[in-house]
Amino acid sequence: MKKKYVVVDLETTGHSIKAGDEMIEIGMAVIEDGQLTEQLSAFVRPTQPIPPFISQLTGITDEDVKEAETFDVIAPRVLSLLDGGVFVAHNVQFDLNFLNDALEEEGYLPYTGPVIDTVELARILLPTAESHALSHLSESLQLAHQEAHRAGSDASATAELLLELLKRLHTLPLETLKHLRRLSPRLFSAIEEEIDHAIRLVGIEEDSQFDRFRKIALKKRQTIERLAHPPVLEPFGPFVDELNTVTFPRLFEGYEERRGQLEMMRHVYQSLDQETPLLVEAGTGTGKSLGYLVPAAHYALEHEVPIVVSTHTIQLQEQLFARDLPLLRQLFDAPVQIALLKGRSNYIDLRKFEFFLNDQEDAYNFTLAKAILLVWLTETETGDLEEVSLPGGAAQGNIGIKQLIQSDSQSQLGRFDPWYSRDFFQHAIRQAKDATIIVTNHALLFSDLQFEAGVLPKGSPLILDEAHQIEEVASHHFGLVFDGHTFDRLFRQLGYSSDKKLLHRLLDLSEEWDIAEMVEAHSETVDEALTTLLEEADGLLMIIQAYGLELASRKARREGMVSIRFKRLDRSMRAVQESAKRVELVLRRLRQAIRAIHKLFHEHREQMSYRERSLVADLKAITSQIEEAELAIFETMLAPHDETVSWIETSVKNRKLTRVYTQPIDISERLRRDVFSKRTCILTSATLTVSNKFQFIENRLGLDAFETRRFVVPSPFGYADNVRLMIPTDLPLLQDVPLPEFAETIAEAILQIAEVTEGRMLVLFTSNDLLRLTHEATKPLLPDRFTLLSQGVTQGSRQRLMKQFKQLDACILFGTASFWEGVDIPGDDLSCLVIVRLPFAPPDQPIVQARSERIEKLGKSSFFEYSLPQAIIRFKQGFGRLIRTTNDRGVVFVLDRRIETTRYGKRFVTSLPKVPVLSKPLDELTAELELFLNDGD
Repeated sequence: MKKKYVVVDLETTGHSIKAGDEMIEIGMAVIEDGQLTEQLSAFVRPTQPIPPFISQLTGITDEDVKEAETFDVIAPRVLSLLDGGVFVAHNVQFDLNFLNDALEEEGYLPYTGPVIDTVELARILLPTAESHALSHLSESLQLAHQEAHRAGSDASATAELLLELLKRLHTLPLETLKHLRRLSPRLFSAIEEEIDHAIRLVGIEEDSQFDRFRKIALKKRQTIERLAHPPVLEPFGPFVDELNTVTFPRLFEGYEERRGQLEMMRHVYQSLDQETPLLVEAGTGTGKSLGYLVPAAHYALEHEVPIVVSTHTIQLQEQLFARDLPLLRQLFDAPVQIALLKGRSNYIDLRKFEFFLNDQEDAYNFTLAKAILLVWLTETETGDLEEVSLPGGAAQGNIGIKQLIQSDSQSQLGRFDPWYSRDFFQHAIRQAKDATIIVTNHALLFSDLQFEAGVLPKGSPLILDEAHQIEEVASHHFGLVFDGHTFDRLFRQLGYSSDKKLLHRLLDLSEEWDIAEMVEAHSETVDEALTTLLEEADGLLMIIQAYGLELASRKARREGMVSIRFKRLDRSMRAVQESAKRVELVLRRLRQAIRAIHKLFHEHREQMSYRERSLVADLKAITSQIEEAELAIFETMLAPHDETVSWIETSVKNRKLTRVYTQPIDISERLRRDVFSKRTCILTSATLTVSNKFQFIENRLGLDAFETRRFVVPSPFGYADNVRLMIPTDLPLLQDVPLPEFAETIAEAILQIAEVTEGRMLVLFTSNDLLRLTHEATKPLLPDRFTLLSQGVTQGSRQRLMKQFKQLDACILFGTASFWEGVDIPGDDLSCLVIVRLPFAPPDQPIVQARSERIEKLGKSSFFEYSLPQAIIRFKQGFGRLIRTTNDRGVVFVLDRRIETTRYGKRFVTSLPKVPVLSKPLDELTAELELFLNDGD
């Protein structure tokens, strides 16, 4: 297909010519007949100096543009290149609008021809890309991109990207192309001709990689084959010996024996074989994952029983699948089958997707989501919605696109669903049943236990990785939460006022079955209940918000978000409870009316079409949602529990963000009863001990009632040679000075250390407030060569901040909460870790308060029994960010003198690997730091 594409990229001083911004560079690349035929790359002289941050981003200085032509000179060439072409850009709205404004300023007509946005096209055709930024796509697709944020290079890279995307368009099956063609008029990009061309060229023969059903193309999925007979394995002891002497040396060049890992394998197998619980602490570098996977696979194959491995983070799941599990397969002669299993709502429901695809909703986000999902279904084997990036926001209020298409147990049609044999969640369960090892997450594990869903095989041995997180995850899943969005979802799904979605369709359907009059009567009750609920629900949120703000401190109100614990028997709760009871009654009336409507239709289900049954199934799902809302209101605000803690989280500005939580104070008995007494459990983590003892974790999880085995895998890292722990003795304690003054002191200390380390520094905070104040104090003092990235201040996710930190020289990264664990920065990118304060949980946190009170009632010290051990485990997690490989070398600064001046502070140090500790004034420590770092060069 002969067509001219003109790729444009601009570097500018800002976002809008109307706001006084100007162009400083233009890049253009012309593609004709699939070839790059012409290019333009030119500086443009602005009338004002380039802002420093633009120079830093682009590398373009005032000196570069001093002799450049002005845009009025370049404009005729630009128009000549654009003539007869399709305007292409990465984020086309910006480049097109800016260029058109510039052309109009010079008296030219704006470009009004077809456009293609390669961001939009990449989102559709590369649905699983981690990022759709040009630099990331160029790297992942191995496209030439020499200088990011330079117009000429960006235009060339975008041109290559466009060719790659058009090539991918031609690999799609006919069914997918036809759907994309129908959706294409509502996209930004004018790609109708490209799709038509692909449709004409697509082969009519069946492509074996696709499964075509109901005019939707799916990727064909592989299935795990059940072994006809159990494999013959040599006993585990000799098997491990052979791994060490034969298999590992063959697989790993320069293999060195990891004695700790081999011992861990033996301990894990012995516990599985003797059906006794085991606690294993194994830090970075010990080979923890293989340490439990090898004995797990051997035991599973030997006994024909699947073993469940549960992790807390997606990151560890991905690591297991990408690195450890493929290696595991090479260690056994027998096939090791591995399955990943997540909670049902993670999977797409193909029945729901079919209706979503055919729905006439024409909002842009919905159109884009449909296009993305169509392509993704030709690639995914799992149907896991985590794989794909869907557009945010939605035309239907707070109901997200994911909620419209995710699987749920309530609306299943079973034998009436033509998609049942292709259902992704059922496929995942079938795979799990025939697997050697099932990988899941703590969230699904505890949901399965809580709701007795039977998704995971009962009684199978269980390995809990990242086990230090178990108490928090289990408490969350055995608790309940009520929030305002619950009502929004009901209003949107049932239909309200003129926007009658589901109810409107059901009223139409009732005419066919001669039940219109009865359905109408119940529908009127539903309408009345929805009207009342709209008013009462808003009133409840208003009362909860007012109650929370009334009890909150002035500081909390100033920060915008409030977290307040309450007790149901307090007189002050009466107004909240009376409002909650009214809402509960309205929900019950609504549920009863909907159930009556459902019953009327259900009696005719055998004669209904597939689409009609689907509507009725969706109504049943809404009944379950209302029941869940009733239960949440009762359990969080009305039920008289002594064993739970309840609290309100609310926003000063937006009551829709109000939530009420309830959680069990102590989950040890539940874990003892529902988990540890019913299966063999191996618990492992890099941080399970406090002062080299497992007592804290055993007590918190209820393992103290069992004959539990314990093992610590010694670290292979040379901490004594490669790490120093430095404690400045001349910094104030937070309680001795005002917070802003403390932040300024910390900022000065951080800069003093950074001068020696040249950045390469991760600073861990325990408070968002202190992080923000320290950022504000650091920024003005920061030399130009340094870059400061701060979580919650600098834009971007944790992953994005991490990536920037690794890419930038002389960078300092401030993090809190999620940065204390799961952060992996090996090598020279990180040479210094700063822990600003010992990571004690805030004593006013509702769950911390309640647990502390419970311990005190038993006549024990909540500080020594709970707060201190929890802080030590958190501290060990933070410390573990520094050394990630054998060759890593660095320093940990602890700016909290309590680690040295208090009796309990010594326990933080004794819980770490043996490292030299230096306590001196900061000036002397930075001198020692310089000597230590230079000694390693």
